Amino acid sequence: MVTLSVTRSRIAAVLNGTADLLEAEGWDPERNSVIFAIDRAAGYVPGKGGSDAEQTTLDAWDALVTHLDGQLVVLWERTPGRTQLQVVTALRRSAVEVMAS
Repeated sequence: MVTLSVTRSRIAAVLNGTADLLEAEGWDPERNSVIFAIDRAAGYVPGKGGSDAEQTTLDAWDALVTHLDGQLVVLWERTPGRTQLQVVTALRRSAVEVMAS
């Protein structure tokens, strides 16, 4: 079994890159969700991406869940009234928390 080591700076970069993508393209929980944006920011293509990119997406996802106090991201982002600003802010704050840990 190979254990991959993803750096905090890589995870933070993916979280910030995800925020950048969603700001540029517009966030939509149905058509441009957080998880798909995380995958793209990490360079991960499910079924085709490398294991390091996959691990980075998992670590970024976990960092966001931690920032949201354990809330499931899919349910959180689909909460009625959720705004793009809230989503982008959560991603950027998660990146800051990753770097501070």
